[in-house]
Formats: sequence, C-alpha cells, structure tokens
Amino acid sequence: MSINRFDIIAIGGGPAAQKCAIQATKMGKKAALIEKDPYLGGGCVHYGTIPSKALQETSRFYRNLKLSSIHGLQTPTPSMLTLQELMHRAATVIEKEEDVTREQMIQNRVTTFTGWGRILDPNRVEVTDAAGRKKVYESDYILIATGSSPRRPANENIPFEEGLIYDSDGLFSIKNMPSSMAVIGAGIIGSEYATIFSHIGIKVHLFDSQERILGFLDLEISESMTNSMKKAGIEIHTSRSIRSYQKTPDGKAVQLTTDKGETLTVDQVLISRGRLGNVDNIGLETVGIGVNDRKQIVVNENYQTSVPSIYACGDVIGFPSLASVSMYQGAYVAKHIFGGAPHPVDAEEFPIGIYTLPEVATIGPTEEMLRERGVDYGVGVTKFDTITRAEISGDTDGLVKILYDRPTRRVLGVHIVSDKATELIALGQCIVNLKGPIEYFTEHIFNYPTMIGAYKNAANQALQKEK
Repeated sequence: MSINRFDIIAIGGGPAAQKCAIQATKMGKKAALIEKDPYLGGGCVHYGTIPSKALQETSRFYRNLKLSSIHGLQTPTPSMLTLQELMHRAATVIEKEEDVTREQMIQNRVTTFTGWGRILDPNRVEVTDAAGRKKVYESDYILIATGSSPRRPANENIPFEEGLIYDSDGLFSIKNMPSSMAVIGAGIIGSEYATIFSHIGIKVHLFDSQERILGFLDLEISESMTNSMKKAGIEIHTSRSIRSYQKTPDGKAVQLTTDKGETLTVDQVLISRGRLGNVDNIGLETVGIGVNDRKQIVVNENYQTSVPSIYACGDVIGFPSLASVSMYQGAYVAKHIFGGAPHPVDAEEFPIGIYTLPEVATIGPTEEMLRERGVDYGVGVTKFDTITRAEISGDTDGLVKILYDRPTRRVLGVHIVSDKATELIALGQCIVNLKGPIEYFTEHIFNYPTMIGAYKNAANQALQKEK
C-alpha cells in the first residue's frame, strides 16, 4: 500500500474520529486522522465535555464546602470563587487529556495530519497545512467526524461581544467573573452552565421559549430538576423569548427585553440555542452529500451517508451529541466497514447524562412516550430524601423512576435526578439492555447503605401498587 494511501481516513480530532481510527488499526488496517488544530481532542477536550465537567466538579466542590456545616464542620469559604480558581481545574484537565489523546494515537499507530481536510471525491482527501501547502491522500473509506459549533441565530440580531455576550464555546475566554448572568436556552448545555454558575454564587436567570426546561425529558424528571434549580437560586423564565439585547450606557452590562415586554439587566449573557454541524468547506457538495437545516449530515443506521464509501458520526449527525455515543459510533463504523459489527444500538438504548447540579441520567422511553404508544406499563418512584446513604452524604435532591412493561415484567426505562445520577444509571442501563424484569431489584441484595438502594425502593413501590 502506498504511503499516501489508507484503509480509512477520519476527518476530525474528537472522540468519534479517534475511536474509529484506533478500532481500524486494531483490526490490522491502516488509518489516518486529520485535525485542523495543532492539538487533538476536538470540542470534547477543549471547550465542551471535558472542561465543562471540570467546571461542574469545581462548582460541586465549592458548594459542598459551603454545606460542610451539615457534617458539624465550620469550614471558612470565600463568598464567591475567583475566575482563576474556577478555571484552574479545567485548564489542568485539558492539558492532561491532550497528552493522553496524542499518546493513544502513537500507541495505536494512527497516522495524524494537522491541517484542513477536504473531500475531493469518494476516495480522496486533500489536506491543507498552516502554511497553505496541499497534499492529497487516498483511502478506501472516509469518516466525517468534524463535530459542531454553537448556533448563532442570524435573525435575532444578537450582538455577540467579548466580555458581555458569549456562546458556549466562547465562554472559556471569559475575562471577568459576573455577579449576574442570563442563560438563553434551557437545553442540556444551558442547564448545565446555569447550575454550575449558580452554585458558585452568581445570580442566574434561565430563559427558554418552551413551557419547561429540558423538555425532552420525562415530565417528572424535568419538574424535579426545576425544583432543584429554584432551590439553588436560579430564576427560571419559561415560555419567554428575548427580543432585544442592549448594552447599558456604561457598557458594563446588558439589558434584555422579552417578548412579554419584561426587562432585565445582567452582567453577562450566555447564548445556548443549539448547535450546527461543522460541514462548511469540507467538500460535501463535490460528492453530493446533503445536510439538514441544522447543517447535520443524514446517515443510515450504520452511519453511512448517501455515498457508500463515506460515513459520518458524532455531533455532525446531531442527536444525542454526547461524547460517549460519539465514541461508540466511531468504533462501530470501523467494525461495520472491516467486519464484526454488532447490530446497531437503538437510540433509546443510549444512556443520556446531563451534568447539571444535581445531575440527570436517563435510558429508555419516558412515561409520556409509553402512554402515547399504548403500552401497559407500571411505574415506581423513590425520592433520595428517603434513602439513608443520601441523608448521610447530604445528597437528598432528586429521585429514581423505573418504568416497566406489566405483562412481560421487563424494565423499559430508568430516569434519575441525583448528584451521582450519571454513575447510578449504569445499573438501570444493564437491566434495560439485558431485558431484565422489575423483580431483579426486589429479589437481589444491594449493599446498605448505598445510593443505589433507591432502585430497590422504587421497585418495591411499583410492585406494591399492583396489589
């Protein structure tokens, strides 16, 4: 095989591209990865998953310091974190992740190119480096895993300006710690940042045009998260759109006006209105691959585009846009191409983790979905304020909700709000994926006291209602 020819070329440096290239080399194939930036990791490492979760952990730690009195401790805490303190952990983690990612590419013999990747035809990719030099590489297959960028609605005249109005990618260039902030959009990203900033002492106003926050969640879970946010001091403004953004005369704040005529002045604004696929200037038009209105590439169940030799996965294909799912999709693509791919996992079998404070984690359909489908289902719910381990640790916010099919007893979905939700969902995921019965939770022993004991309580409550 020519030095300039590969079995597969992945365009992008994030989790999807990495896992695809690594899986291909493990199957004895020659793989290359093209990343436009001098560092690997993509948005996941540099302004998305990793740094936001590092900020979440810092915010959680700070909150717990303030709550130390529940353990009988008198720990002095500052009234609010400084910007340097807030960003310290994120910067440290990002640097470490960059090193780990680069080392993984080397260990797995993945060839990496730094430059702009553009598809010339179904089997050739052109790479343009920082100096403008171009080189063409051939490949049997191409993976597009270019990620996404914050959506900036052109028709809303939002005056994005450093120091006042940010999108989620630009947030990490923040210069001054605000005392108040408006977050526009109560989806996953907006909700995560709203809770992160609220718990470090910033007054947060959360706006959304929908009737409730995180509207795709089970209604009971959305309501539980709403209550937790309000307890944290977040003011939630639903069924509201922002009509204008005006700088105050001194240029140090922003006055917002809603579609209801209400006005609010805040130090800074975070716009979180969804994301668009990064598809500009990568050559889609030359091979006839179209995109939807969010610039996302349409693929089949195997992540294959309309061109058989070209695949796409990760954020560039849209929902659920999670690093965990992107990793799965990337590895799946390599297996599908080179042999050994399992049956594709249905979207409802993906666990979804939302790193708010408290966290939200779900797998499977919501109660509203089951009702619409006419399923004969049962439901069990327990709140963490009834769980001994939660009482000991102080993590009493939230609940566990289990949904199951009455005739077959099979667990269909699990929905959790808890400080440890993204960890706790693992047990529910196993039972859902293995098609286990609701009785699993009542007939097996769990360590006591543990947070996971909430599953047993929820299952017992469900079965008690059947009597």
